Amino acid sequence: MGTTPQKGRADFLSPGDFNAVCSMCGRKRKASTMEKNWQGLYRCPEHNEPRQPQDFVRNVKDDQSVPWAQLPQKTFTVLCTRNGVSAIPDAAMPDCSIPDNAVYDPNGV
Repeated sequence: MGTTPQKGRADFLSPGDFNAVCSMCGRKRKASTMEKNWQGLYRCPEHNEPRQPQDFVRNVKDDQSVPWAQLPQKTFTVLCTRNGVSAIPDAAMPDCSIPDNAVYDPNGV
């Protein structure tokens, strides 16, 4: 015949208890000594780890609304200046310049 296998830590009779395997190390233990962790897995007491406190942190509400708002204007008034009416490049203004108008005041008056 052969020799009997070596008995482990959980190889004994305990009425109402059963054997369970640790989800981290894979060792066989009695179910009454196992602990349930925050993920719902059963582990040895020495392998059980608490849940990270950063999992419970909540952020501060970020209110990005403006304190007041102004209604948009319906019309835009263009004010044509004397140099804006000229046909000279970089001095003429859109919707104000008159073709062939060479009147230009270098002082901008």
